[in-house]
Amino acid sequence: MEASDSGAPARGRDLLGWFRNPLTTFLLLAISAGVYLVCVVPHFAGIDEPAHFYRSYQISTGTFLPEKFGKDDFGGACIPRDIIRAQRADSKVFADHELKGVVDAETGEPIVYRPGPIQPCPGDPSQGLVTFSTFPSPVPYLPQSAAVFAARKLGADTDGMLIVARFAVLAVYVAIVGFAVARAPRSKWALCAAGLVPVAVFQSASSISHDAFTTAVALLVVSSALRALDPPPGTTTRALVIEAVIASAVLGSCKPMYVVITALYLLPLLGARRRTDRWPLVFAPVVGVLVSVVWNASAGDVWKSDAGYFFIKVDDVTQKHELLHRPWDFGLDLVRTAYHQAWPWVHQSFTVGPSVTRGPAVLAVLAIAVYAVSSLQRARVEASAQFNWWHRVLVLLVFLAGVVLIGAANYVYWTPPGLDRVEGIQPRYFMPLLVLLPVAIGSLRWKWADTARARVPIPALLAPTLAVFCVIATFRMY
Repeated sequence: MEASDSGAPARGRDLLGWFRNPLTTFLLLAISAGVYLVCVVPHFAGIDEPAHFYRSYQISTGTFLPEKFGKDDFGGACIPRDIIRAQRADSKVFADHELKGVVDAETGEPIVYRPGPIQPCPGDPSQGLVTFSTFPSPVPYLPQSAAVFAARKLGADTDGMLIVARFAVLAVYVAIVGFAVARAPRSKWALCAAGLVPVAVFQSASSISHDAFTTAVALLVVSSALRALDPPPGTTTRALVIEAVIASAVLGSCKPMYVVITALYLLPLLGARRRTDRWPLVFAPVVGVLVSVVWNASAGDVWKSDAGYFFIKVDDVTQKHELLHRPWDFGLDLVRTAYHQAWPWVHQSFTVGPSVTRGPAVLAVLAIAVYAVSSLQRARVEASAQFNWWHRVLVLLVFLAGVVLIGAANYVYWTPPGLDRVEGIQPRYFMPLLVLLPVAIGSLRWKWADTARARVPIPALLAPTLAVFCVIATFRMY
């Protein structure tokens, strides 16, 4: 490969040219891996996919909140029985594969998938009752619900509705994250790499989960906040504030823990580069928090933790009391949990988990290294002014606050009283926060980290890393 006079590879012979641009890299890999996973992952084998499908179907009929069946029961939905039977048939195929050779530790009998009879819906016995424990906000379910609605109207069966919903979630995820990467004035590779973390791609392509939309909007808020710090010439404060308030409100209507990310809109008000004329940006996180609090206060009674499914006896009243009156106990439990779970949290972000991939630990280590270095690369066009320490401190505080909020939610709804650790924290919960670490560090200044000039751009390694993940997932799930 020849080099030009500027040190960059000759444009006409640059076989790795697509991996020099973070937007092109993201679109190429997210679409390729995403479409593959949409088509290959067995139906209803995604993370909690049956529950997310039923929630999407429910919203597609105009019922925006889960229905409450009894004081202490899960929220749920009334679903046509033929759809439930089709979902169970698909789930049985995958469950038989997953449970092959697995026996009960006490009885020694093989464990088989037996969902039991379909329960009649209280309001309409002709339909079946399904219950689920999943966040009730309809906002992060809008893409898949719209897709299910359209598929229903066109006469698609259960599998058809599922596939259309998967493609809709993937399309919206790619569009939002791609938009975030394109508009960011700095840390473009950090946003690109965060959007391509395997667990995020898997959720966007094969779970029709609310997590895909939430992660995408969180990355958009990060990009928007960086843009408020270094806006294009001619951008008015009014335009920045309107964008910040809308983005914060949307994020606040998703999962409540991540609204803390909206505090990044305070970046322009800190350090030597502070712009006092942009003080109205403080309203963005305020609006985000208000939307989140009001929404959860009005709809919180239709949500219940699924810890009982795993024989975990929780007492949220006791845990809330402990959290408010003895927060240091929670803090010690969270630190202890992080110490023991750091490796699973990190490597499962790049392997999703044993139900999806299972391979040598060295592959996870290599993947982590590729993503870490790729996220610190420098794009061709980035803001010239460096982050100052006030900016870095704020970003790191937002990250830590997000981790604490995730821990607090699991402490209350997933941890039995008296336990000396926090239960139920899944690595995928950290996806909206992961980008904050490379953003705080900033792009590396060395020549090899400049993807426009480096002879071999490091992000090109993201392609084989995602390919290995897809291959392992395919063999693991069939």
